Amino acid sequence: MKHIRPILGLVFFFVFYLWNFPIVFESNELLGRFDWDLYTFHVEFLRKSYLDFGSFPLWNPYYGAGFPVWENPSSKSGSFTHLLAIVFPSLTALKLSFVFYFVIAGGFNYHSFQLYNKSSKLITILFVCFFQFSGYFFQKFYAGHMNQVQGLFLPAFLFYFLYTIQNKSKWIPYLVILIAYILLSEGAIYTITQATFLLFFLSGWEIYHSTNPKESFFRFSKFVLLILVILSFKWIPMFLFVHHVGRYFVPDQFSLSISDLYPIFFGTSQHPLLSQSLTQMQYRYWEYGNYLGQIPLYLLPLLIVTKRKMIFIVGLLFLTILIMFGNVDTISPVKLLEQLPIYSQERVYPRWSLSVVMLYTWCLAINIQSLTEKTKHKFKIYQSIVILILLIIHTIDTRKMNTKYLDEIFVLQPPADTIHNQEIYPITISTFTDYGSDSRMLPALGANASINDIYENLTFYFSNETIDSKNYHGEFFLHPSLQSVKPTNWEPDSFTFDSLPKGQLLVINQKFHPGFKAINTENKPCSWNGYLAVPIQLNSESIKLKYSLLGSFRLYNPWEKSQNCSVLFPRFLGPNWN
Repeated sequence: MKHIRPILGLVFFFVFYLWNFPIVFESNELLGRFDWDLYTFHVEFLRKSYLDFGSFPLWNPYYGAGFPVWENPSSKSGSFTHLLAIVFPSLTALKLSFVFYFVIAGGFNYHSFQLYNKSSKLITILFVCFFQFSGYFFQKFYAGHMNQVQGLFLPAFLFYFLYTIQNKSKWIPYLVILIAYILLSEGAIYTITQATFLLFFLSGWEIYHSTNPKESFFRFSKFVLLILVILSFKWIPMFLFVHHVGRYFVPDQFSLSISDLYPIFFGTSQHPLLSQSLTQMQYRYWEYGNYLGQIPLYLLPLLIVTKRKMIFIVGLLFLTILIMFGNVDTISPVKLLEQLPIYSQERVYPRWSLSVVMLYTWCLAINIQSLTEKTKHKFKIYQSIVILILLIIHTIDTRKMNTKYLDEIFVLQPPADTIHNQEIYPITISTFTDYGSDSRMLPALGANASINDIYENLTFYFSNETIDSKNYHGEFFLHPSLQSVKPTNWEPDSFTFDSLPKGQLLVINQKFHPGFKAINTENKPCSWNGYLAVPIQLNSESIKLKYSLLGSFRLYNPWEKSQNCSVLFPRFLGPNWN
């Protein structure tokens, strides 16, 4: 029972904090503003595919002229959210995954902090509450940034990793691998990049202070290799996909100043504009609201009297704050990070506030533990009571500040379908009614329609022809005859056709990807002006194309000669095609 009590205490604070969440689950249909539509779409596609076809396809034909699923960080394929979406409506699955990760991460953070820092149960609960009840996660929840709430696992990932460097353990490494997989499957790229940055310094610090640096370095190298090998089935295709398609982000034009730090972390309104209704906020302020609470503010002077072994952590804290400021000076840390492939793709540097919160609360918790160690034994019970009271006050404070706009989130009703597609495959349309969340993807999916909506700032944008265009010849047609054909069997990642006339080019109104392979014919898919196509050079009873993940394990150029079929079938320059 003694081992259960601290966990019960932690669960009490979590339930006490989240008790007003029922308002979030009032409807399965209402959508939230900002990016909720994007992630609901990706999860809804997985749900639709499973319910309609009984499978989990690897190609999404409804999105941007076709898109890979497994490689795309936003798809959440293979994640816990993906599994929830099979049982619950997609929007509910996303909301349930937030609560699930909040609680599960709390358990991991509790165990890892106590394991690595050798802290008391009360101090560990203090750290977990300070970190997880910060505004960072709820601001991401408000904005629908469901690829960032997994930052909840950042402390556990770091502490388990650092513990493994110094200690032999049979099962702790697998917890690190599990957390890494959660981050990968949920598309938590920002958390992964920040964890990598912090581990670069913290692992070196750990190895340097080790009693046997050589052995610690060997254990570190072996552990990193183990993680990369085991998770290669996920991170290799994701890495190649991101680096192949490229990223185009609007640079953050609003660098921070020192005067911004107080309102971001401790201001009574989180950030000046966060005192307004959600409807009046600008996008960039979602990145800044990160209310920590008044108790951590009052404990700020503890950083001055930090223990010697934590001085390095305090220094890393200030370095991370400098990264938050962005590209403000020629000597800014961001100048160096922007030279690295991954970090050059960071969109908004204030998102580093996740690492700031983690490092800051770590320092506070360790310093409070130092004070308790200096307290005489007869006063320890009173000190514990004071800490518990402060925790309750802190929880009430942060709950009020970080969930005060819950009733304004899920208020947007998707428009009624105005397009009725009678085909089993999606038809490509130019647009759909925008209902307020800056995206049209979800209602298009409901209408069995595909739209050229690239919502993730990816550079390999490809506009295929839409049904209202004079150049549209159907989703499947022959070139140069321009005869429309229909598949005998269609699934999102596979197409089957009866015998087609020799000497024609089968053109599919999707962008070319080398992952598509011909199953039962020697006719090989190729790129025809960027379209997925198959030259019919041999007599064949039928043609079946299927998307394979193996084609994603390499970089490719859609115009390279080995894949380009425009040489054999040049584009037809006629009155109906230009």
